[in-house]
Amino acid sequence: MAIYFYSFNSYPNGDTSLEGSIDGYTQSSSGVITITTGATFSPVLDVSLPNHVAAGDVIKIFDNSDTSNFIYAIITSINSTLNNNHEISISYDYNIYNDNLANMDEFIIYAKAVFPAGQPNNKYITSTQNVSSSYRINARVETAAYSEQYIRYNIKKYYDVILDNTRRSFFESFSNIATSIDVIMVDDCSSPNGLAYKVYMPESNFQLLNNKFRKSVTLRIVA
Repeated sequence: MAIYFYSFNSYPNGDTSLEGSIDGYTQSSSGVITITTGATFSPVLDVSLPNHVAAGDVIKIFDNSDTSNFIYAIITSINSTLNNNHEISISYDYNIYNDNLANMDEFIIYAKAVFPAGQPNNKYITSTQNVSSSYRINARVETAAYSEQYIRYNIKKYYDVILDNTRRSFFESFSNIATSIDVIMVDDCSSPNGLAYKVYMPESNFQLLNNKFRKSVTLRIVA
């Protein structure tokens, strides 16, 4: 299992090489989901070039008219088509991200190789690895009800990622996860072909010994 984190405080907005509209979806007999993009999307696909997008990058798919409908996924392949569109195959946790894809019309790719203009050595996204060798997901359900018959009128579901108690360095790696505005956790080995979750740390404290700490860490999944 390979677990790593993307962390960043800013990211390009309105860049047609990283985001665009969705023309349609297909699902193969094996369950692979592929989106077809609109013609305005113009990514850099040559991995030898800066600012390219590639398999393994994270994609957010969302409903532009209702921001509560979204998923985070891993790109498993991206290819251009004959009519200048692109096909992006994805893998995601459909149990947690269970909104209907058919209602989502836009996407943005969080690519590891994207640099701010004029800063070839300063990527937007910090990729942190070796943070955890395993994790578990805790599901919590809160119910509001009325009357003696306990009639439910509001149900909320929360999901937490709980990282194992691996001995970790704080300042060289984990501080980015703890303090960045945006954090995405990636597990590229989970079924079907990898998973991605946007997460945040509700609250925690770390007792450091020579910059090291050992404790399980809880992260809330944004879903």
